[in-house]
Amino acid sequence: MINRRISRIGLLAVTAAAALAPVAAAPASADTPFHAPEVNFAGAGAGAVSATLRNPNDRGACWAEASIGGQRVFFGDSDPLDGYEEPAGNDTLARVGQTVTVTLSGLEPGSTIDVRGGCVNQWEEQFTDFVAITVPTTGTPPATGSFGF
Repeated sequence: MINRRISRIGLLAVTAAAALAPVAAAPASADTPFHAPEVNFAGAGAGAVSATLRNPNDRGACWAEASIGGQRVFFGDSDPLDGYEEPAGNDTLARVGQTVTVTLSGLEPGSTIDVRGGCVNQWEEQFTDFVAITVPTTGTPPATGSFGF
């Protein structure tokens, strides 16, 4: 009778350890919340808007985008997403813990555009809310690092 109890207790302990093993083996980031970027938009000269964004996450990459005439337009040099699965490799993205400033130029001075920031990794994406910003009518637009619309 004592041997049976010890065997059952041992079986229960082994079963519990096996059931909890996947949890213990999961990466720490699996339990870490995934957030939208911290982003600030500002005028950057006539027909240009800049975005300074920081990736607050321990994974993924973040970018800035605008909705102009129903089209999705990205700040910087290229579309930051490759099929929404992997961030593209370019310097207009904020990598883990990084802050970048990117510009969208060639905009109609005095127009209002909707802008937001986003972060993505293979399994998650988060966005800030859209905010409206008026494109400056004065000042000198930046000479490089811009995407014309």
